Amino acid sequence: MKKLILNTAEEKSNKKNGRDNDMVRFCPNCGNKIEPGSKFCGSCGSSLPKQTVPGSDGSKKEIVLGQTKKPNYKILITIFYVAVLAGSLFYYFATTMTKEEMVISEQPEVLSGIEYPSSRYDMQPVEAQVENGKIILPLDEVLDKKFVRFVYKGTTSEIPLLAYISEEGKLITSISMCEPCNSTTFHISGNKLICNSCGSTWDLNDLDAISGSCGKYPPDPIPSSVNGNKIQIDESAVLNWKRRV
Repeated sequence: MKKLILNTAEEKSNKKNGRDNDMVRFCPNCGNKIEPGSKFCGSCGSSLPKQTVPGSDGSKKEIVLGQTKKPNYKILITIFYVAVLAGSLFYYFATTMTKEEMVISEQPEVLSGIEYPSSRYDMQPVEAQVENGKIILPLDEVLDKKFVRFVYKGTTSEIPLLAYISEEGKLITSISMCEPCNSTTFHISGNKLICNSCGSTWDLNDLDAISGSCGKYPPDPIPSSVNGNKIQIDESAVLNWKRRV
């Protein structure tokens, strides 16, 4: 009885000093102190009421306040990889250039810019020479006429070529052929390059298709360079050219 009184006094002292009473329990049978989470008294062996076991009543309050929901890392990782994949696909399609755009992007700029009339502007014939594996065209003649057509005459074949100055001032050289319809002549109207035969239309600056049944096959760009007053095209690039259709 004396021990029970002492334990009761200690419990009152704990409450007075503000100590967490939930962390210290006493057996209702013998009064001895029991450890949190115990189901039986360590002194008398009595079964302890459910409410004396901290965190075991299963109440909503305990579940809400006593548990922290762990994040689902698998879902977070999946979302991360999906976002990365979507970003990569967007970047790929946004930055991938067509073959025509890749060639044109490397072409030399010979004017600050030019504006063509909306009326029909036809290509004009010029003569080209072949020297040391290079097809040579006078730059000043192209700058004067803006849009020219010439023919490479090899030992076994003749291949029509064209050259023009884009609105952005770039020199563009290509095979002068609309392959599906076999036309070798074109004209310019405003910012459009147009086949004289089928009427297929391309953007003058990057040869992107605008309209027409042959739109997928613009005049095939051939790389060229400028050295002084000479426009130079590698003869091998023309000789190795293959029709796409």
